[in-house]
Amino acid sequence: MNFIFLHGLLGTKNDWQAVIDRLPNQRCLALDLPFHGEAKGVSVQNFEETCAYLSQQIRSAVKNEPFFLAGYSLGGRIALYYALQYQGMKGNLQGLILEGANLGLTDEKEKADRWLNDEKWATKFCLEPPEIVLNDWYRQPVFAHLTDAERDALIHKRAPNCGENIANMLLATSLAKQPYFGDKVRAKNSTFFYFAGERDTKFRQIAAAHQLNVRLISKAGHNAHSENPDEFAMRLYDIRNLSKKA
Repeated sequence: MNFIFLHGLLGTKNDWQAVIDRLPNQRCLALDLPFHGEAKGVSVQNFEETCAYLSQQIRSAVKNEPFFLAGYSLGGRIALYYALQYQGMKGNLQGLILEGANLGLTDEKEKADRWLNDEKWATKFCLEPPEIVLNDWYRQPVFAHLTDAERDALIHKRAPNCGENIANMLLATSLAKQPYFGDKVRAKNSTFFYFAGERDTKFRQIAAAHQLNVRLISKAGHNAHSENPDEFAMRLYDIRNLSKKA
């Protein structure tokens, strides 16, 4: 069984290395999303184009072998679209592991507000120095659990990947453009697994609102796979074992 990992906005495939190192007996692959890391020059306009790129990378890497797709935050939302909406080839997808991923909005005003907010952030990423925009980014409520030292470390880590490319990805894959997937996720409860850090209040509330069976990662906030890779990897082993019994 393969695990394929998708990072969040501002990240790279290297964000998953600590988890991969704890899965020595599993075949693992982490991918850079468009506008990020080694795929910084890959341009997409929307979710469909993003998933077409993803499909190409997956087919090249695992052919038709079975795989689980794990995505964090933006990577989780892209994984959702890939599994439930994308019209192209999806390979032998066995299930999704969603970490801190939003299932979508149903209210049109919420979508409009989100689009305006993403446009605001896109402008900041285009015009402001990385240290300034990232300091603001990591002071959003979802990152409230971070200490000053942890926030400074993230700013230093993300600054080289920061700029107009992030603005482009933010607008191409805005939550305002994402379909609502809550009903479909609940219908596929046996093959969709939702992870959240125990200190990630926002996404624990989202999981509860959607009546999802959330798997909590202890001593972690929004970025649970980075903050507690040991427990995250153990949870993935549990899912692998469940799939073998099915």
